[in-house]
Amino acid sequence: MEDDIFPVVVIGAGLAGLAAAAHLAAGGIPPLLLEADSRWPGGRMAGGDADIFIHNGREWAFTSEHGMHALWGGYDNMRATLERFTAVHLQESPGEEWINRWGREVRMIEAGRAVRWGWFPAPFHYLTLLLNPRFWRTITPLDFLSLPGFLFSILWTVGLDPLEEQVALDGLMMNEYFRGWTPNLRATFTGLGVNLLAAPAEEISLTSFIAAIRFFTMLRRDLWQPAYFPDSPHHVVIEPILEYIEEQEGGVMLGTEVQELQREGDHWRVIVEDSRRGGRRSLLAERVVLALDPPGAERVLLSGAATQEAAANLRFPGAVQNLTVRLWFDAPPRDGTPGGMFTGDFLPDNFFWLHRLIPAFKEWHTVTGGSVLEMHLYVGQDILTLADSVVLVRCVDEAQRAFPELRGHFVHGAVRRNLRTQTNFRIPTGESLQVATPWPGVYACGDWIGYPTPSMWMERCCVTGIAAANAVLHDNGRETFPIIPPREPEALVRALAGLVRLFRRTVGRAILVVARGLRRKRG
Repeated sequence: MEDDIFPVVVIGAGLAGLAAAAHLAAGGIPPLLLEADSRWPGGRMAGGDADIFIHNGREWAFTSEHGMHALWGGYDNMRATLERFTAVHLQESPGEEWINRWGREVRMIEAGRAVRWGWFPAPFHYLTLLLNPRFWRTITPLDFLSLPGFLFSILWTVGLDPLEEQVALDGLMMNEYFRGWTPNLRATFTGLGVNLLAAPAEEISLTSFIAAIRFFTMLRRDLWQPAYFPDSPHHVVIEPILEYIEEQEGGVMLGTEVQELQREGDHWRVIVEDSRRGGRRSLLAERVVLALDPPGAERVLLSGAATQEAAANLRFPGAVQNLTVRLWFDAPPRDGTPGGMFTGDFLPDNFFWLHRLIPAFKEWHTVTGGSVLEMHLYVGQDILTLADSVVLVRCVDEAQRAFPELRGHFVHGAVRRNLRTQTNFRIPTGESLQVATPWPGVYACGDWIGYPTPSMWMERCCVTGIAAANAVLHDNGRETFPIIPPREPEALVRALAGLVRLFRRTVGRAILVVARGLRRKRG
């Protein structure tokens, strides 16, 4: 009996793979979606086994997850994807707190709403914080010595678009951005970079940092506008999209880890290890959409004879691991925002009050009067190697420093160690895997895939997922889906960017010529 030939196989059921598969299904090409996880599809938006404990004679169970709770202002294609395939209603954030600690001293201000609705236009909208009396308690007169370096960095940011120019500058790290800055401001913006790129500070490249602050906040004030999911993303995003794919006669196979791709005539044979049914099997497809994390894609592409030669010439970004810590208390915190950012000497990098966001945790607050704090840690090996019990003790201490009203009210804690699959973002260049791959009939999507878009993370997943689906639809003569362009920068940003680029094309080039000549003479 001959194999059934699937019109398209999508490898990976993270957000990028789901976006590609759903748009394929909507375009009239039912996909077969393969996911290695046998229980929890969704990648970093997947759910997980419940955290269960007993408090005051009652058993409580809360589904765990990776910590995805919000979309940012520039996630327009992700919003469009959710509108097409789900019924989720996002909740706009009322504000975000910034909590800074130096030694024993802790300072807190509401920074999100202040920055995006302030009088100062982008790219100088962070100067709005100077109008907040609380902000003055977080800085010293010495910090004003950073003003020239700060202004230079701002101009550099608006005048250099690493994603459009495909400038990776490998080897230059984020700390180069802060030359001439005082320690306080350097620590503050380092914390911002760590939160934007979900990686330890020492592993963030300069151009990745510039690309991130451009996309998330620097070009427009309204880009820094989170909107929260009303429940776990597994329930309100992953499950509805999977249901839609199956309703359109698409297939979903969990527990199938792809091993390699083999070329057979005009088709691709997809070799999988099937943990649910046992053993190795293969599938034949006309088209393939690769939607894996960088380590997974590199493994698959280097394993097959048909793909390994071209794959060996590609540059795959690295990957990092991070921690999500949840803490239950039997007392509420002070009034405040649903989430925010830690900087300075804090161990965690950001936080969310789940009892202000998600129904199951709201019930905990209603019944016990308590609260649930989730913290994310983008840390190095010195912390990752610690036992869960040590991480919990340190996080409880940090929580009580930030929110002293919680002292003595800790009830339960849980640590989730995410796999080392989080992309350590590198600017995609000509050496990177693109949506249109070197292999006929194979397309790629994900938050690390090359494509002409300034978007990052979940938005980049959706943009490249739609682009990959469009390529398959186009191959089959079907109508494609629009990709929403990025929002136009504010007027002052456009003007400054033009001046900086003019400088780079004229004086900047002359300086480079002189510098190279001096280097040759010294050589």
